[in-house]
Amino acid sequence: MSSDDQDNRPGLAIVTNTVTPYHVNLQRLIALGIPEFKLHVLISHWASDFSWKVEIPPEIQLTQYGKPGEHPLGNPLRRPIWDWRKGGRFIDYFRRNGIQAAILGGYKYVSYARLMNYCYRHGIPFFVNSDNNIRCDPRHPGVKQFIKHRTYDWWMKRVSGVFAMGEYGDQFFMKYGATPDRLYRLPYWPDYDAFTHVERVDLDRFQQKYGLNRQRHHLLYSGRLVPPKRVDLLIDAFANVASNHPEWNLLIVGDGTQRDELQRRVPNELRQRVIWTGFLEGRELAVAYHAAEAMVLPSDHENWALVVQEAMAAGLTVIASDVVGAAREMVVDGKSGRIFKKGDVASLQSCLEDVLRPENIDRYKTEAKLALQQYRERVNPVAEVRRALVNAGVLPKQDINRSLTSIPGTRMPAGSGRA
Repeated sequence: MSSDDQDNRPGLAIVTNTVTPYHVNLQRLIALGIPEFKLHVLISHWASDFSWKVEIPPEIQLTQYGKPGEHPLGNPLRRPIWDWRKGGRFIDYFRRNGIQAAILGGYKYVSYARLMNYCYRHGIPFFVNSDNNIRCDPRHPGVKQFIKHRTYDWWMKRVSGVFAMGEYGDQFFMKYGATPDRLYRLPYWPDYDAFTHVERVDLDRFQQKYGLNRQRHHLLYSGRLVPPKRVDLLIDAFANVASNHPEWNLLIVGDGTQRDELQRRVPNELRQRVIWTGFLEGRELAVAYHAAEAMVLPSDHENWALVVQEAMAAGLTVIASDVVGAAREMVVDGKSGRIFKKGDVASLQSCLEDVLRPENIDRYKTEAKLALQQYRERVNPVAEVRRALVNAGVLPKQDINRSLTSIPGTRMPAGSGRA
């Protein structure tokens, strides 16, 4: 019999729709930080927009349920029977593995709804974790809006609590029935150390590969090249300020359906000052951050934006639209970065003019580093999961402030851990 077979701890399940480096990092931290439970990670779908290279740590007990090609952003009602049966497979797993509490990464799938109902009927506390954002909440016409409200009303009456990612998330879920006492803070959580330092030889290699002049400054965009990201707005704003800041280039990291269109949008005289790398991940992405000094996120719709945390960990200041959830938590406009009105090229242009000034950029970078440090001292996702489990009655109350300072990538905030 293996040591794993002898593990009689109660089970804590995380059910989520895909595998990414930042999901796995947070899951590993939860497994280490709440050793009273054996963690089980159930993946409900298959691929996201990119095929991430992720090393799966054994302590998260990952099981894949999705079919190849089953995209997490596809129509959740496309295969209702298959998804219903998948919910039954989740339930069977819960029964066989003694699951005593669960965190569901969403609520829109039939399989998740079936699992929610099972947990509710059998007294298993479950929590919903989502990056929803009040600034990105579309209002649907007529019947769709009615169905949306009824759906939220159904699971809000059953859920033990909601893990929102920040203030905009709190506002979103309170709009749909959550109460402050059932709200917890569980943002995406990258491996910050992986972005803080890079080797000089790797940076030299990256700069040589993409023809980056070390004597020039670089403004960075990192993300998909799709309409909601509004990279077109960034290109236009950069074109408007480029003559005033001839020492700056624009580095665009990412790929997507708009790449050819966006490349054509760059004025001829700036073609040599806009560099395209395509999709990067892992160490190469970290190096790309270190090749720049400021990052711009011009999105019209951006529930959270993990890139804000990654960029600030690498020492960059951030310029973001006013809908970005992560920027709301970490960027103080005019101090640690800039916030501009979404879709407003003049507002973005004004922010660029401010940040790119030689007398300002170093100050902004210093303040950004301090802002991220303060955020990490204020927010501890593992402590929040522990607090939620205590409040749900599956951990004793005296464990609510168990020290987590020995766990890499976490810090123990003052008080309960609630931001």
